[in-house]
Amino acid sequence: MRRILLCVAMLALLMPGLAAADGDTVVIEMVNNSFKPDELEITAGTTVRWVNMERRTSHDVFFPDEEVASERLFPEEYFERRFDEPGTYEYHCRPHEDRGMHGVIRVIAKD
Repeated sequence: MRRILLCVAMLALLMPGLAAADGDTVVIEMVNNSFKPDELEITAGTTVRWVNMERRTSHDVFFPDEEVASERLFPEEYFERRFDEPGTYEYHCRPHEDRGMHGVIRVIAKD
């Protein structure tokens, strides 16, 4: 299972910022106190999965404009959120916000 997760994460790194088809899941890695990719454009209906790839550090995913947050994610744990409404969604990791661990999701309407 871990090998599959790593393969999916590597594919996500090779195609950062590409919009996904409706119903797809896009992976964002949490590694080295950063989100990779830290900017992403997707179509409405796409699910984003944040995966903690660290060895010892925990992170979370917090959307301050909506007060939506994941629980603390330990290594190999993940959080998913489906984005159905077009818009710009800024987020950060609360424990590492001061280290610049920020990201943004841009959701565009379906054609």
